[in-house]
Amino acid sequence: MSVRSLLLLSIVSSAVIAKPAPFPTLPNSEGDKFMVSATNPYVTSTGYSILKQGGNAIDAMVAMQLVMGVVEPDMTGIGGGTFALYYDNKNKSFTAYDGRDAAPASATPDMFLDSNGQAISRNDILGPRSVAIPGTLKLLYRTHKEHGKLDWQQLVQPAINYAENGYAMNSYTYDIVVREKTRLIHDPEIKTLYWDDKEIRPTGTKMTNPKMAATLKKIAAEGDSYMYQGALGQHIVDTVNARLKDNESKLTLKDFTDYKVKQRDIVKSSYRGHDIVSFGYPASGGVLVSQSLDMLEKSDIANMPYTNAEPWRLMVEAMRLAKEDRIAYAGDPSYVDTPVKELLAEGYIDDRYEMIPEEGAGKSKDITPGKVSDTVPANHEGFESQDTGHISIVDSEGNAIAMTSTVGTGMGSGVMVDGVLLNAQMANFSSIPTLNGKPVQNAIEAGKRPRSAITPLMVMDPDGKLRLVVGSPGSSQIPGYVLKTIVGVLDWDLSAQAAIDLPNIQYGTKIDRTKPYNPTGLLVEKRTFAESLVPEFTEMGYKVHVIPVVSGLNAIELKDGKIYGASDRRRASTSLGE
Repeated sequence: MSVRSLLLLSIVSSAVIAKPAPFPTLPNSEGDKFMVSATNPYVTSTGYSILKQGGNAIDAMVAMQLVMGVVEPDMTGIGGGTFALYYDNKNKSFTAYDGRDAAPASATPDMFLDSNGQAISRNDILGPRSVAIPGTLKLLYRTHKEHGKLDWQQLVQPAINYAENGYAMNSYTYDIVVREKTRLIHDPEIKTLYWDDKEIRPTGTKMTNPKMAATLKKIAAEGDSYMYQGALGQHIVDTVNARLKDNESKLTLKDFTDYKVKQRDIVKSSYRGHDIVSFGYPASGGVLVSQSLDMLEKSDIANMPYTNAEPWRLMVEAMRLAKEDRIAYAGDPSYVDTPVKELLAEGYIDDRYEMIPEEGAGKSKDITPGKVSDTVPANHEGFESQDTGHISIVDSEGNAIAMTSTVGTGMGSGVMVDGVLLNAQMANFSSIPTLNGKPVQNAIEAGKRPRSAITPLMVMDPDGKLRLVVGSPGSSQIPGYVLKTIVGVLDWDLSAQAAIDLPNIQYGTKIDRTKPYNPTGLLVEKRTFAESLVPEFTEMGYKVHVIPVVSGLNAIELKDGKIYGASDRRRASTSLGE
């Protein structure tokens, strides 16, 4: 057993406030049979237990996601949405399952504009009007019917156990409840769960959620119909609508019954002889990472030490250009034209690469979307999900899952129904339908799904064998976290763990769960060797912010006949297998 695993077990099992259900015996995060990796130790141990019982990757995903919704409801759960990339080893095929939340039928492009046609604030959107139709439970149930081995009831039981018997609240949940307390305290279920009289319950508190336990028991017996055709869906509709004003868009049970999981396009590109396989729009991180890698392949990064500033500058500049394309072109392909093929075309990538300066930072005025069609959509960024959870799985049959899920922002809409925290995904649409006379790809429409930066991704080696399964929480920073990991593994020949341990250095806006401000510029991770590069970055022309840049990467690497779990030391992420 690794020192790290022993330490984790000691910390969790010796908590004096909470006594969570016992973990299975922890092996090293190295094996030759199977591996799971997730952002929470309860979730990881659940997946390990399911695979140990003979379940497959889909079974483990179902049980892990349901447990995650109990122990980290601030980030994910059946009241939210999910993207799951599935690799079927027997058929050598990939499936991209889109369980992203969808706008209700009553939604309109101008629903978040005031009487003067101006966009209302994020704080005015959050609440009952931000609730979209959730997709996570539908995705879990459908994929289990198609691929699962163990009984559905068996897979729901671990989540029931934690909801009934308790788990230790982690510091992330505590920080997010504190950050969002002014809007959360008005919801009676949330207040009962997280407040002790007038004080928020502290980190480490033994938490139970009896209403969620009762809901999960119904789901175990009735499947997804309990939400999408039954009592839970109706209760959500009634609760949300009762809190909306007469002129605000209402939900209906038909919105739930009409909801479908969709299969999206697989995005494939090549880097250093390896196939990069990711999720198509509206999960836009995969295209961004593929574009960035296509540009980076033109540079000899392998011969640039990762302790030097130059390879990081190249990554930053490639991502800045690719991000502008993401903001302009990414959207729900069921509603808008999404020119993925054109964005990844060799000639277009060549043109974008030529925009990277030979030295120094690119000028902001030059970092614009490229033109791949007659009309370039409006470049309106809007709000991105703040808080997410990720799961990576490889089972004993060689099947794999990279799954990222979210409730839209920390504690979602701030509305809880029967123990289920509801999403705030309507806030992830662009609040304006047009900008300067140009259409906005991510504008609101009935039934549409909002754009996401989520990046579940897999890498295949030159022989066509699975090499890497990876993903991360982290809002708009997710693609950068994933990109760094791939470059670390394929260019610098690092283990997946060592690549995850590399500092996070990227350009953008950092949303900090504990801070009232969101710095924009070159984000350099505090307390890493990257701090020594700050003078050079500043000389290059970047406005640098040295701050905690907290990723939550979870990866599984397959190499030389062994399976290696890799998890982010910045969070309570863990990997377990044998």
